[in-house]
Amino acid sequence: MREEYDRAQLLDEVWAEPVTLVAPRYGLSDVGLKKLCRRLQVPTPARGHWAKVKSGRGIPPKPRLKAYTGDPRHLLKPPKVQRPRSEATELVDERLAAVVTYEQDPAHLIKVPTRVTRWHPLVAATRDAFQASYKDSRGLPLPGGKGLNIAVSSEQRARALRIANALVRALEERGYSLVPGEHHLDVQMFGVRLSLSVFEATKRSDYVPSDAERAAKARGDWMYWPRYRYTPSGRLEIRIGGGYGGSVKDGANQVVEEQLNKLIMWMAKRAVSILQFREECARAEELRQAQRREALAKKAVQDAEKGKLEALKVASLRWQQAQVIRSYLLAMENRAAGGSGLNDEQRAYLLWARAKADWLDPLVAAPDPLLDQEIRIPY
Repeated sequence: MREEYDRAQLLDEVWAEPVTLVAPRYGLSDVGLKKLCRRLQVPTPARGHWAKVKSGRGIPPKPRLKAYTGDPRHLLKPPKVQRPRSEATELVDERLAAVVTYEQDPAHLIKVPTRVTRWHPLVAATRDAFQASYKDSRGLPLPGGKGLNIAVSSEQRARALRIANALVRALEERGYSLVPGEHHLDVQMFGVRLSLSVFEATKRSDYVPSDAERAAKARGDWMYWPRYRYTPSGRLEIRIGGGYGGSVKDGANQVVEEQLNKLIMWMAKRAVSILQFREECARAEELRQAQRREALAKKAVQDAEKGKLEALKVASLRWQQAQVIRSYLLAMENRAAGGSGLNDEQRAYLLWARAKADWLDPLVAAPDPLLDQEIRIPY
């Protein structure tokens, strides 16, 4: 049973404190609380009341609460809605909590050495793939092939590779694997594939052509000048899912090397959110399929019922036609009997016609050798 608002208590509260302090207790804004007071016929202080209280000026006394004459339904508090948590969601949350607990333990701190003595094969392959002259839209070198996604300047390459080496080894130690993705290697966590990229921020400025470029253009040589020039900033960032799943970056207080455990927690959070979405979709699909099966079963029963009804209509129509034929034949026979009587041809016709009426009548269903045949005409 739903609770009712206590009008007397509400009156005491709004006259003891400003509505901005009372409203949060009711889960409302100050405007919402004033609307509630109007519905419940609870008088509220006039504008400027609390300014007068603060200045010590005279204020009107709290009014008496009159009997309520409005809609009784307005006295009822809104029902409290509690969203049930599924067991699957709780299980995924436990996985995320386990990752967070593990990564926050100082004993599991990921350290990036200043000098690498043992390169991970995938990182080494990415390092060697920088020999190709690939560049991104900002002019930063890219590794060839489908290795790690690293887009940094030559000055930051060694640092980026050291970070990648420490991160890849830490991921594998935790049971997460690197798998081939569409363009680069992805990290597989909880069965979810996450893309990782090591990115260096750049400063964009208008492109200023060199003297040699200006001279070449003056000579009539064909020249292409880009609109912007990108200058590497030296600040690295590791992005999950292109940045949509979170990222860690060099800041004033921490560098990327000190945030790899935080990065793994971000990855786990992203993987968990994708898992929850997939599981919610699976539950919705299961519900849809159950509703579809139920609807198909009802439709089959309905179609069967419609089929029986159509058969009934056909049978009743044939019976009606048979009765009409019999009435007609009886009238014909009575008319002939009143005259010179029935001749042989008329008797044969009546015998034939009554046989056809019996064939039409579903209550008799007399067979007819000719009408019952299914004659197929060859092509």
